[in-house]
Amino acid sequence: MSADSVAEARDHALRLRYRAYNSEKLAYGLMVLSGLSVLVVPGGFVLDYFLYPHEFLTFLAVRLATAAFLLLLIGVLYLERKSQRMMLIKSLGVLSALSVNFAMCFMIYRTDGAKSPYFVGLILVLTCWSILSPWTVVETASMCFLSILAFLLACILNPDFEAPGSIPLLGFGGFFLLITATVCVGITFYLARARFEEFRLRHQLDEQNRELQDLDRLKTQFFSNVSHELRTPLTLILGPVETILSRSEALDQKVHDGIILIHRNALRLLKLINDLLDLTRLDQGAEVLRKREIPTAAFIKGIVDSVRHLGLSKNLRMKIEESQPSVKLIADPSRLEKVLVNLLTNALKYTPSGGLITVRWYTRDGETCIEVEDTGVGIAEEELPRIFDRFHQVRSNLANRSQGVGIGLALAKELVVEHGGRIEVESVVGQGSTFRVCLPQGDGAEGVEALEPGTGEGGDEPFEQAFRSADRSWRSAPESRAEPEFSIVGQGDKTVLVADDEPDMRNYVVSLLAERYRVIQTPDGVHVGALVAEHKPAIVLLDWMMPGKDGLTVCQELRANEQNSDLKIVLLTARVDEQSKIDALQAGADDFLTKPFSSIEVLTRIDNLLRSVRLQADLRARNEELLAAMEKLKSTEIMLIQSEKMNAIGSLSAGLMHEINNPLNYTLAAVSFAKQFQSQLSPEMQEVVADIEEGMTRVSDVVTNLKTFAYPERAGVTSLFTVEEVLQSARKIMARDLQGIEVKSEIPASLAIQGQKTQMIHLFINLFANAARAIQEQPQGGGKEITVSASVDGCVARIDFADSGPGIPEMILGRIFEPFFTTRDVGSGMGMGLSICHTIMEAHHGSITADNRPGGGAVFTITLPLAENQPYI
Repeated sequence: MSADSVAEARDHALRLRYRAYNSEKLAYGLMVLSGLSVLVVPGGFVLDYFLYPHEFLTFLAVRLATAAFLLLLIGVLYLERKSQRMMLIKSLGVLSALSVNFAMCFMIYRTDGAKSPYFVGLILVLTCWSILSPWTVVETASMCFLSILAFLLACILNPDFEAPGSIPLLGFGGFFLLITATVCVGITFYLARARFEEFRLRHQLDEQNRELQDLDRLKTQFFSNVSHELRTPLTLILGPVETILSRSEALDQKVHDGIILIHRNALRLLKLINDLLDLTRLDQGAEVLRKREIPTAAFIKGIVDSVRHLGLSKNLRMKIEESQPSVKLIADPSRLEKVLVNLLTNALKYTPSGGLITVRWYTRDGETCIEVEDTGVGIAEEELPRIFDRFHQVRSNLANRSQGVGIGLALAKELVVEHGGRIEVESVVGQGSTFRVCLPQGDGAEGVEALEPGTGEGGDEPFEQAFRSADRSWRSAPESRAEPEFSIVGQGDKTVLVADDEPDMRNYVVSLLAERYRVIQTPDGVHVGALVAEHKPAIVLLDWMMPGKDGLTVCQELRANEQNSDLKIVLLTARVDEQSKIDALQAGADDFLTKPFSSIEVLTRIDNLLRSVRLQADLRARNEELLAAMEKLKSTEIMLIQSEKMNAIGSLSAGLMHEINNPLNYTLAAVSFAKQFQSQLSPEMQEVVADIEEGMTRVSDVVTNLKTFAYPERAGVTSLFTVEEVLQSARKIMARDLQGIEVKSEIPASLAIQGQKTQMIHLFINLFANAARAIQEQPQGGGKEITVSASVDGCVARIDFADSGPGIPEMILGRIFEPFFTTRDVGSGMGMGLSICHTIMEAHHGSITADNRPGGGAVFTITLPLAENQPYI
């Protein structure tokens, strides 16, 4: 069957229901309108008396006859109201309206025809019946058509029709009647559709309500069945576990801890199932109270004593105020015990260490009241109206959330209401809360079985003791601490941080990971950021819901810190919906672990994430090596370009020196010729010639040194030279830069080495340039000197090149020989000078080092083999 066919069948069925619904409603509506007409039509005799007194009796008879006819139609409609004969009911309705209109038309005929004031009454009848009656367009159109026809006929048959002006008045009246009829038909069409739409929506709402009721019934039945089915296997788990624990002395400590974990969480699950089952019983109305006469003092003391041990770990005091020991209660002891246990465990949970819990009872205004007062964190005023709502959890000051699903207080209230009582709460944030249970006092013990001392819940169900133990299982809310609480276990080479407020879950995960990794555990999300910064874990496991900060917030904060770019984050949660997974991934989580999970799954995911961390580290190292190689290639390219530039400058210098050398020789020859006639010159001229000769000689020496530097030896060709020669050549080339600086030479004249002289000159030039620049940059007032000294140590010559500059900062002392490393401004140097010096010394099988002098300034130390030990290079 196609979807269109199903829709058509559904629409047809809906219209049939509407027809049945509308038939009865139509009959009642027409009966009401006809009844109103019975009252209104005869009442118009007053108007007849004043307007047309001569027709008064006739019109009164017509009005009474119309009213009688309407009464007859009302009777028929009453009989047919449930017959669903729609045509008959509609016809009777049209006939009711026409009977009034025909009466009006008769009066128009008997009075002034088109000029009759009863024309207004005709319009009034058309409008009222069209709007107020539940008609369709067909009935309204039929009624309007017949009414207009009757009006025209009444006007035409009137004796004054042929009088002047009657025809225009007839047209005027007919026009207005036609307009009125059109409006009435339109309104009827709109109202009919609105009625059907209203019926459809109401029908749809009823269907949805029935479906919701069925779903609610099925849900309640499902919860009841599941709770029953779960209680038996859970109890059968608890039985053997408790048997094993009773023989715990034979167990390994790790196994014993695991059994304790199973027992504690099985009780916790059983308590939740018990509460859900109690709620479903209340919803189904299956909760039958077995009321008994309860001795209040003994009953309450027994309950308090049964939970007193739960407060020992927090050093809580429990006090009983026994004001009226003879008070008796008429209640179901098992249900009342559940109420009081819920209130007491709540107080134990939310009262900080060292607090006080007080239980008291008294009678007031025919009620027996039991109060549980604590000195806990209190409840905010805006939370109080919803404190007893199902599944509502209050945010406390101790934590953003607490263990549980919000059933306990709701169940307590409903059980108290079942007893005909009430439960109240008063609370002040930071001071504590008081829960008050008030139950009506009974009429005595007649017909009510007295509760024997020492008994509580009934024992009809098997394993009842396990159920009572489950009701008393709980875990205190986490208390705030000023210092971050964490511990470290395991000895692995990788660190994993686990943050979870559930001690059992946290301990379980830590026990899984501690065999392989170094594990840091913390009970909240507040201190995760500080722990990550301090311990640098590779992976962080975050529980989604934690006190202080939830896992999602912590994840976002960690990802906002660029230093945590390599950190892997895993969120632990019981949420399984797609939106939660999307939220976790958008917050920066690398993985999403859904509870319950197996140990194999946890370890596998952690191993996979650590493998990805290692791969990322390897990839980063390869990238860094590649970048270093690219930088080295780039520096080599720059050195090659610089070398080509230097070669070009050398060639250019050689040409310039050739051009300078020729006129220099001419000048020196002229000076030599002039000296032959020195005796004939005046003393002043002799001094001038001497100055010219000295200057030209200096120029000749510089040109010679530049020529030597510009034309280096061929590769592999060395020569024997003294260190003093190299020093003086470099000094002359750097004479301009060394102006104002005293250069001291303490080099033995006979100290000779074997090597490439031009390279050694280049080395000394770079050292002179570096020292001169350092001296010029130091503050005014300091000495300006460069000292070059040499010594021999066995077969090795040591040359110290010291300056009086500011020295070299310790932080860069180890990098000054790196290519392109410079402390000068951009454009002031390439940072190649000292790197070239280092390369030259390596080529000569020597070394160069730098250090700061104790008295200030820097010293460069060169070590070279002596000439007779210098290898061929």
